Parts: sequence; C-alpha cells; structure tokens
Amino acid sequence: MKIAKFILTALFFVLFSNKVFAVDTTGAASVYKITMTYLQLCETGSTTASCSNPLAVGSGDSGLINIADTTAGVAAASYGDFTKVPFGTTYSHYQVTMKRAVKIKGSVSDGTNTCYTVSNSGDISKNVVGSTSSGDEAEITAYMAMTVSGLGDEINSISAGDGSGTAQDAGTIDDDDEFFQYRGAFTKPLKLNPGKIPTLKIAFGTSSALAYKGSDGGCTATIGQTQGLYGGKPDVTATVID
Repeated sequence: MKIAKFILTALFFVLFSNKVFAVDTTGAASVYKITMTYLQLCETGSTTASCSNPLAVGSGDSGLINIADTTAGVAAASYGDFTKVPFGTTYSHYQVTMKRAVKIKGSVSDGTNTCYTVSNSGDISKNVVGSTSSGDEAEITAYMAMTVSGLGDEINSISAGDGSGTAQDAGTIDDDDEFFQYRGAFTKPLKLNPGKIPTLKIAFGTSSALAYKGSDGGCTATIGQTQGLYGGKPDVTATVID
C-alpha cells in the first residue's frame, strides 16, 4: 500500500516594515517555533469559517518546529498520512490545530524606534514587554492570536488540542484557551484516486510572525492584551502537488 505523508515545509520570507507603530503592527521573526497538535481534512462545501465532515489525518504533539530556521522548500517536519483517507472523496480545505504558545525572536520597527523581544514577561492573557536595545534581543515565549477582533473567520481558539476541545465561534479568541484552529483552502481540491496519491505541502511564512499592539513605540506591555508584543496571525499556504 502506498503511503503519502503530509510534508510540512517552511518558507522563510524576511520582510522589513517601515510602518509607524500602530495597533497590530507586525515584523519578521528570526526564530519562530510552532507546535501542531491536530490536522484535519475538510470536505467540499467547507469554508474558512467551517470544516465540513472533518477527517483527522494527524494527531499528537509535533514538537517545536523552527519555521524561521529553514529555507524555502526544505521539509521542516512530516505530520500525518493518507492511509485513512477514502478514495474518491474531495477535500477543499484543511484545519490545523496549534498551540498558541510559540518560541519567537525578532523585532518590530516603525523606522525610528525598534522593539525587540527580550523576556517571557507575558502569559496567555497578557502581551509581552519588549526592549528598544538590540543587545537585549532574545528568544522568548509569546502567545499567538492575542487580539480578539479583526482576525478573520479562518481562526478561532479551542480548549484542547486533540480534537476533543470546545471551539469558539469563527473569528473569536478566548484568552483562556491554550490552542487555536486555523482553516484554509487548498490551492486546488484534494482527491485521492487509486495509483495517484498527491502530496500536500503546508508552508508557514515568518514575515509577520511578530506583532506589536500599541502606539507609543516604547515596547511597554499591559494586562488585558491592550499593549505589547505577541505572536502574529499565522501565514499559512497549502499546496497540492500531483
């Protein structure tokens, strides 16, 4: 029996921002370690807000995957397989569950002031304080999707990462949830036929992996997600290769 694995590749894009510090300004990460816990296929009829008839093809803690440390096209990890996927069923979307906590190192700049990651001062309900000194830059733990609005319907938090958790509505983050779901459309529908099993490449970009919420450029952080550094909304692309 042929077994096709999902090859998760990391695309490393480094872009620098010249925008003035504002709510949800983003910057590139030089270290960006994510953890996946569940991967599902969603049948035709799914949307970025809803995964229809989800089929689990990957489960368990992937371990930390340093997306920013790999070059474009190089496999970062293999996660999941096609052995339980029925022939003839068409899947238009995927849904991946990830830990909101990430290991990250980087900076956000407004062209005058630059805010560097410096400490693990944040937690699941508080953004992280930064430093204006490049010499302080360090790898830290931060949480993704700290803002509770403007996320789009492709993301929501969930209470558990193994498929058994209580999911929030599309576009909603509960700051008590340790995990989140991300849904996306394949570049083209995925369908398995006998003798022809495609490969799926899920790529993560890092150009906007670090985010800063606030307008003073001072790298300060406050409780309640109103100011400070946090992990930005993930940049995910899923490509089907025949």
